[in-house]
Amino acid sequence: MFGLALTILALAVPAPGSAATIDVSVATLWRAPGLARAIDAPALANPVDLDGWNRNLATTGSRVWLDSRVVTQALYGEKVTVLSIRGRWVKVVVGDQPTPLDRRGYPGWLPARQLARTYDDAGVKRVVLSHTAQLHLGRRTLRLSYGTRLPTTGTDAHGNWLVRTPDGPGWVARSSMGKSRPATGASIVAAARSFRGLRYLWGGVSAWGFDCSGLVWDVFRAHGVTVPRDTGPQSRAGRAVSAAGLQPGDLVFYGSPATHVAIIAGHGLMIESPDSAHSVRIVPVRPGFTSARRYTTR
Repeated sequence: MFGLALTILALAVPAPGSAATIDVSVATLWRAPGLARAIDAPALANPVDLDGWNRNLATTGSRVWLDSRVVTQALYGEKVTVLSIRGRWVKVVVGDQPTPLDRRGYPGWLPARQLARTYDDAGVKRVVLSHTAQLHLGRRTLRLSYGTRLPTTGTDAHGNWLVRTPDGPGWVARSSMGKSRPATGASIVAAARSFRGLRYLWGGVSAWGFDCSGLVWDVFRAHGVTVPRDTGPQSRAGRAVSAAGLQPGDLVFYGSPATHVAIIAGHGLMIESPDSAHSVRIVPVRPGFTSARRYTTR
């Protein structure tokens, strides 16, 4: 029976070099297979239990432990390319998370069970704009994060969005999903500000936890703008801004090379997801930032 289960698993995993799709609300990508602890089990399943994982990560130490082991996360429906397979783990690159680490996307390992074969995602895409949204798939539901994008095929009799997904057709409430909003400074700030109080998570890119650059990546993703995944590359892309020219929605970077990023909120304030001991917060702009960049469209 165990051998049969492994055979079925192997058949479900796309071969190296082929495309696949993230098939859980949020997949956590690791530096290598098998690094996770027992308390990380809720993040390794399909479906994942991210509320349960956050409860398990009750101490600052349990979160700091992730710093050298987790690399990023990926949202439901994100396309990946399979690089290699090792037992029940698969190394992939996430195509819409730009990084100098790999021109194809952000690399990392995740459990094979969290992948599905690629699907047709052509057509008009809409994005989850509430912190989370329920995706209804027949008799089961899947909780999606802010920033998740899916192709829509129309609406049902109740006005809900009909969507295509890696798991077949489904629907999402119209109130939770819509077209990407223009990436104005005011909209970027409002979106980031709404996550105030959310606990920091190393590698996090979702409404269950962000690291500093993950907050930036996801907020801009929800606005239809792709920015580099990590702080260093974020500090080198976009448009340079002088300290005197800072506007709401601009990014400021600390360290040389940059190791921390925050979003200018206006009135001398910034929004940041600082470290494992803290949550997303609004604080006065600290002096000593080493550069500033602009990704807003107007």
